[in-house]
Amino acid sequence: MKAIGKTTFALLAFLALVVFQFGACIDDDTIDPADDRAKFLGEWTVDESCIRLDYEAVIIADPSSDTRVLIENFAFPGPGYAPAYGTVSGNVITLPLQTIGDNWRVQGTGTWQGNGILWNYYIEIGANGSNCEANYK
Repeated sequence: MKAIGKTTFALLAFLALVVFQFGACIDDDTIDPADDRAKFLGEWTVDESCIRLDYEAVIIADPSSDTRVLIENFAFPGPGYAPAYGTVSGNVITLPLQTIGDNWRVQGTGTWQGNGILWNYYIEIGANGSNCEANYK
């Protein structure tokens, strides 16, 4: 096997450095810790009063807004549905009246509790409405 020459090695090293530099410039997942949304972002285990089982939810920053978050799997509609959205101000996420899942109507608030989120919300599925509580841990 032929050894790599110094020129070829230098070129490969330069190309590797360029590739890593471009990767380092991508900063769309980083959020300013002073941003009120920062504490809410991440993967959460949900303990819910209405459906009485644990499931996972994910909260991400909405890239089109400085205050909105997207909540994947809110109220457990299952995979394949668009996320719910909320607006963060201080320690509260306000979930405006919206339709999620299979035409479910939801509305409520989530309050930061120091290490998780306590949600109080109303959900209407068909003609049945319920007031629910969920703990995001």
